[in-house]
Amino acid sequence: MEQNNKTKIFEEYSIPKAFISLAIPTIISQIIMIIYNYADTWFLGQTKDENAVAALSVIMPVFIIMNAVASLFGIGGSSLIARYLGRKEPNKAKHVFAFSLWGSIAASILYSLVILIFAKPIIYAVGGSDVTYEYIFNYALITMIIGSLPTILNNVFGHLVRAVGASKEASIGMGLGGVLNIILDPLFMFVLLPKGNEVLGAGLATMLSNVAATIFFIIYIIKHKEIKVFTLNPKDISLKHSIPKEVLFIGFPAALSTTLAMVSNIFANTLVKGAVPVELQSPSLAGLGVAKKINTLAFNICMGITQGMLPFIAYNYAAKNVKRMKKGIAFMFATAIGFSLAAITLFQLFTRQLVAFFVPGQENVIRYGVEFLHIIEVAVPLCSISFATNTVFQATGKKVSSFILSILRKGLLDIPLMFILVDSIGEFGVLWATPIAESISVFVALGLLLSFLMKETKKHKNELNVEI
Repeated sequence: MEQNNKTKIFEEYSIPKAFISLAIPTIISQIIMIIYNYADTWFLGQTKDENAVAALSVIMPVFIIMNAVASLFGIGGSSLIARYLGRKEPNKAKHVFAFSLWGSIAASILYSLVILIFAKPIIYAVGGSDVTYEYIFNYALITMIIGSLPTILNNVFGHLVRAVGASKEASIGMGLGGVLNIILDPLFMFVLLPKGNEVLGAGLATMLSNVAATIFFIIYIIKHKEIKVFTLNPKDISLKHSIPKEVLFIGFPAALSTTLAMVSNIFANTLVKGAVPVELQSPSLAGLGVAKKINTLAFNICMGITQGMLPFIAYNYAAKNVKRMKKGIAFMFATAIGFSLAAITLFQLFTRQLVAFFVPGQENVIRYGVEFLHIIEVAVPLCSISFATNTVFQATGKKVSSFILSILRKGLLDIPLMFILVDSIGEFGVLWATPIAESISVFVALGLLLSFLMKETKKHKNELNVEI
């Protein structure tokens, strides 16, 4: 009964109502998660320690690579679950749930071991230095070596639970971690630990909040056995029906996109650091970190809009309701682009105030943050189009198109452009690589999307003619 009620969202709700039910909770959870990331930077900014702020900025790409692991199993699993539900095959969806869950557990353990064994070379490779090494290692120890399992599981559970239509519950779980982190940050940073351990305190707050969110999801799944897709039992893992292949092939472009984005950030940190005098390295890296955090709010809300609609598109694609699928896609695009334009208008009007909020009184950091934000905010509307297009391909199982977009916008274009532009216009050229790469990617994305929609329309008409 519960499962039928959940799938009504996909089948019967109006498009705006389905969007509100699926995407709004996802957007809210994204906002909460961003705010708790902001909280780390804001609280560290109050210490007036440029090295601490720079350390968090430098290690953050490595931390976010855990989201890539979660996307591998979470997005791949959620797409396949929604498609099996659209075909009225809940038992197969249950096997997908089990494979995605336990696959992510194995991957998180492997990730922890890699960070533990190669911590020192990784830290220096991503832009760490002798003065920031201890800060960075302490944060990595807590959040990526000890805390990788709850961090990855929290995100995977969110994707998988959303796939059955329980978007509100998925967002509550993910948002819970964010709220707890905001509460625990000042407690660990300024009360429980001695002065000088603020980065370590931020790591402890992050890890414990993710543990709490993971426990929430486990309790929710146990209490809702009537949703036949849910399982915590490894015996429900199945390698039949090409489940591992489908999950990993759909999840891989999403994971690759996140990983390449973080690799891109690592190159950006390293190139900016090398393009400025030694005395400006920490302020420039801190400014870059602050600018990216502000811009990430717009990126992640666009991602919340698109990821929230992924199960809707997948379900209706599998159910062969092409007309309803197209309406959902059009509404998703309009909402994502509209929001992104509003966001960059806000960033343009209040750039200095936004940057100074995180690092009050640190003029060198503020100067770099303002300049960097003015550049990278240009990419927000372009990203909204890329995110929406890639969501369509993820939802419908179009692996090749999703892969092309993933490597194009992050990795194939922007990293070479960074090296070219840093030589010609210095540290600011590193940032201009992003909007240029995004502009090229959008043309490719729209071409692939138009081709896909035309094929689906033609196929649907042919199927209707056969039935008649």
